[in-house]
Amino acid sequence: MLKYNYWRLVVLCVVVAIFFQIDCRKKQAYPTSYLRFGFNKSTANTLIEQELSAAYDLLYSQKFIDAKNSYSTVVQKDQLNGEAHLGLSLALRYLGKLSDAMIECQQALTIDSSSVGVLLNYADLLSPFRGAKLKENLSDSVRYALAEYYYKKGLDSKHPLSAYGHIGLWNIYFIGQGQLNQSRKQMQELGRKKYYPAGLLDFAYNMLITAEPDAIIFTNGDNDTYPLLCLQESENIRKDVSVVNINLLNVPKVAIMMRDSLKVPISFTDDEIIKMKPVKDRKGFWVYPADNLIANIVENARKFKRPVYFTVTVDRNRIPYYTNFFITEGLLMRVAMNKTQDSIDVSKVIQNLNKNYRLKNISKKDVWISNLSPMTRAYQHLSVNYVAIANQLAQYYEKTGDKKEAVKYYKWTCNIIGQTGEAGWLEPIQNKIKELEQTN
Repeated sequence: MLKYNYWRLVVLCVVVAIFFQIDCRKKQAYPTSYLRFGFNKSTANTLIEQELSAAYDLLYSQKFIDAKNSYSTVVQKDQLNGEAHLGLSLALRYLGKLSDAMIECQQALTIDSSSVGVLLNYADLLSPFRGAKLKENLSDSVRYALAEYYYKKGLDSKHPLSAYGHIGLWNIYFIGQGQLNQSRKQMQELGRKKYYPAGLLDFAYNMLITAEPDAIIFTNGDNDTYPLLCLQESENIRKDVSVVNINLLNVPKVAIMMRDSLKVPISFTDDEIIKMKPVKDRKGFWVYPADNLIANIVENARKFKRPVYFTVTVDRNRIPYYTNFFITEGLLMRVAMNKTQDSIDVSKVIQNLNKNYRLKNISKKDVWISNLSPMTRAYQHLSVNYVAIANQLAQYYEKTGDKKEAVKYYKWTCNIIGQTGEAGWLEPIQNKIKELEQTN
């Protein structure tokens, strides 16, 4: 019996050793360079690895000048370090130096053509609407075809970053080629792959759910546009709503497609849209095609009795005329028929905050490693918009003399601030609560 147990122990030890080796191999198969950008080879130099890690943190903290300098230092030490060339390309790209970014990305592609980060960044820079210049004289159609090829090659990777390729393909199909069905498929894939963090999807849901039926919502950037489209296409949420990104209205073929295929009430002809160019008004301010199109959409929407909203993320300085017509209903500001002096619909805001909105993920700090872009990866700051809404509601009650309700929503504001991590905002609101409670 003793001998039998001895051999059982030996066999068990051998099995454990084999599994341990397999586990180690798995861990060794994913070096930090792979975890960051999908590079299969990791540097053996500990100092350079530390510098790459620090530069990566700078890049995704949007400290692009510091990131550029850090990656440049590594490139000088190791000309064949693909990650350093890619990081330098990304830093240069977000500093607006697109031609230099293209040169560095091509160098990274030469060193490692399998890195998903390199493939996706290269595809981004190839896309004509990005504005990067190439040494080769390629037509837009050829550049779109090449970008599509590299996005799809990136999607073949099993790295989390690969899902970002669907964003790139959406841009190609929607902005570049006007292929609406193809672009919709990309949003469906983003939903299927759970690309967007829960808090960002909740933010998108809360914007969509605020709108009245058949509404038009004007949005500002990537994180207040793509997630809404993703929910519409992948979960069939509020497909009656037309989401109109203000910046995309400046692209003639997109404006035309919005008019013809997305139920956006634009009454300009193709020729009139194509001829629209940025001009300066009498005061010296730039007026863009989007400005004229917004005015046209709002006017026509009123005729067809379609509600019009701007998201709270839109810079009010960008749309100064409409601010006097705003009625805050939550994360959206409805454009009223007559001037309102920027008022608030108290009942709707209360209903949205207390009943309709998804708020459980406000404090969830997801690490969005599937997003290549440093500009959109940091999304948690959007939660401060909930703070602004609740604070506006509290101020309304304070002005109307209802101190009890004012205290209630100031406390609600403090609760949200605590979840968003903006602790510096707490003290003045807590002082306001004390003042109201003492005089109540």
